[in-house]
Amino acid sequence: MKTLAKLTFAFLIGATSFATAKDENGWATIYETIAAFEDRPGAAAPFNRPGYVKPIIENLGNVLNSNWYVSANVPQSLAFEFGLPIALIPINSEDRTFTENNMLGQPTEVPTIFGDKWDPFTDPAGLSIYGNETLNGLSVFTYPYIQLGVSMFHARVVLRGMWLPPISELRGFSLIGFGLQYSFGRWFQYMLPKAAQGLDVSLVFGYNSSSISYRPKDYTGQLDLDVGATTFDVVIGYKPFNFFEVMMTLGYQSATMKASGHLEQTANPNMYYVNPNISVNGNCGFKFGLALAFQLGKTYHPVIGFDYAGKSSFTTNVLYLRQQFGEDKTPDEIAKDKGYVRGAKKEVKAEEPSEKNAATETESAEAQQELDQETEPAADEAPAEESAENE
Repeated sequence: MKTLAKLTFAFLIGATSFATAKDENGWATIYETIAAFEDRPGAAAPFNRPGYVKPIIENLGNVLNSNWYVSANVPQSLAFEFGLPIALIPINSEDRTFTENNMLGQPTEVPTIFGDKWDPFTDPAGLSIYGNETLNGLSVFTYPYIQLGVSMFHARVVLRGMWLPPISELRGFSLIGFGLQYSFGRWFQYMLPKAAQGLDVSLVFGYNSSSISYRPKDYTGQLDLDVGATTFDVVIGYKPFNFFEVMMTLGYQSATMKASGHLEQTANPNMYYVNPNISVNGNCGFKFGLALAFQLGKTYHPVIGFDYAGKSSFTTNVLYLRQQFGEDKTPDEIAKDKGYVRGAKKEVKAEEPSEKNAATETESAEAQQELDQETEPAADEAPAEESAENE
């Protein structure tokens, strides 16, 4: 937990503080770092460099588009939930470099904001802009928030959020998001064999809006980053036991980071000023996920999982509570209410002809018996009439 708290604090405070080391140490200066957020027509580096900051939204988008569900099943009865879900994304070599054209117009691998500092052996002239010292020291990317939800009638509403007051160079931080989920298990579970009745399918939608404001030391104004992330998922879950569920996710996600604001260096505002204005997309595309959920006791509902959307991430809902009030009908009870008997339709159809034939034969026998009774007296009277005529 100490390591996780340190990483979280590093992102919120140190990571958003960007470069604080002096350029003589080999790291990007503050000006070089924040200038990457401006698309200035006709200007060369450090401006017009969305690839330099793209790993921020790639990691952040994956974090925000995860942890929207804790089960494929949404109960009929009322349920509440609360927790602190966390997604952990390893920062790998792909986050630390990107391809950019050099002064000769040739594509070259150069550091991102997570990249390394200047190496005189690989770049003797020091022509590249290098990474940020704080972000380079991070091995895992995360983003904390509080999440709560309520569900009823197989529909679920989720809210998440986080807010921090201005702290040092971090001038603002907020997150708000909402999600919707609906499950369809009750429509087909009662028709399945006993062993397959733990299967459920649901649709999930999630949207996040986050804002980060930053003002570096010796600058006036601030840099504002507005982040939006959206995901649409199909969640397929199976419960072999009531306390354990395996889930698979297939979906599509998007994430965008837009920069705005105005920054000026107090010592030389006419030379060192930046007007952030770029828009950068994160990992937008199809996603895949696997997760395991546990219901321990009445309320404790931890979930651990793995997602892939352009890169790998790990979801850890280990601090999650879920309480259901009341019990839903079992698939067998639903089948009984609907008058549905599994495996009995063919037997009923096979018996219908024999019962119909038996009824027809009975009616024919009764009709024949009545006819015989009516015919017998007529047969007895015939000789008497003939004898009278003879006399």
